[in-house]
Amino acid sequence: MSIEDEIRGKRTSSTKWRKYSQDVIPAWIADMDLGIAPVIAAELTQRIESGDLGYPCADIETNFLDAFADRYIGKFNTALDPRLGLVSTDVVQSIVISILTLTNPNEGVIVQTPIYPPFLQSVVDTGRRLRENPLLQTEGSWEMNFAELETLAREPDTTLLLLCSPHNPTGRVFTQTELVKVAEICSRNNVLVVADEIHCDIVFEPNYHIPFASISPEFASNVITMTSATKSFNIAGLRCSVVHFGSQDLKSRYEFYDSHVRGSISSLAMLAATAAWQKGDSWLKSTLSTLQSNRDLLTQFINNNHFGLKYNQPQGTYLAWLDFRDTRASESPQELLLNEARIALSPGPDFGKSGKGWARLNFATRPEILEEILRRIDATFS
Repeated sequence: MSIEDEIRGKRTSSTKWRKYSQDVIPAWIADMDLGIAPVIAAELTQRIESGDLGYPCADIETNFLDAFADRYIGKFNTALDPRLGLVSTDVVQSIVISILTLTNPNEGVIVQTPIYPPFLQSVVDTGRRLRENPLLQTEGSWEMNFAELETLAREPDTTLLLLCSPHNPTGRVFTQTELVKVAEICSRNNVLVVADEIHCDIVFEPNYHIPFASISPEFASNVITMTSATKSFNIAGLRCSVVHFGSQDLKSRYEFYDSHVRGSISSLAMLAATAAWQKGDSWLKSTLSTLQSNRDLLTQFINNNHFGLKYNQPQGTYLAWLDFRDTRASESPQELLLNEARIALSPGPDFGKSGKGWARLNFATRPEILEEILRRIDATFS
């Protein structure tokens, strides 16, 4: 079977593969085309075959939050009290609820652009003031603009920073030094930090993830940590995440909306996530190897291209932030590649006003499919 025939036949039930026509290769939304860990499949199969699909008991939720806490202490050497955690459907929902319960209308919320689009949407849709703190592109990397961050944090109506770490879409994995500076700025200016760490497991050596809540015991009480097994273990459709509070006060304020408003999680979702964190690391290690090989293939392609495509190699995530500004696709690379190459990328402007001329590519797919994506890009500009 040719790669074109395989792509046409690869129609799963996910929106990634259903949004566009069959001749389009989807490389936009952050799903992986790499299956799921057998331990997750086994856990779900056993529960379904047993016919045990009633309302989840409290023990399932407790076990899930314990698994989350065990993972953070075991993998990141960060102790987070599971009693200060809550189960949520997804990180975006938790971000919206955090803004609604922990800030007031017209207060300022800082986001570091380019950024995952729901960050921007959540601030605007909740009636808060968007404070953009664009990352600075340097030779081979992206850096925080600390001087501007300090200026924005000093604004009397600024009360919250939405931190994405590892960063989507640039793939930056922030260092201890950087995160300490962020913590110091926010502490001086009484700015609460919501840290989206959903990509924490997808980090390429020698880089390593540092939970923001681990920066210092004094600052930890000012942090809300959000994460999930969905990105790392490819189970986004199960909708299950954790929101963890640095203090009981923050948790109580967040619970202004009771559990019926926040929504409840299925037992299957919590069982899958628990199995992933407790038993899935062998599968994750193999998957990370594939992702790193794909990233290196993409890097080689971009380094050797002759039509002006650029990017900074991501240190984490399976997302690549591609710079088409020096190519003939500078006006709308996503549109041109969809029409001419039959490849679907995420449009750069969705990630902030500085995103014109950029597009995000998801390289979490089989190497043969990534090779076809790169072949089509090359053919489009040749």
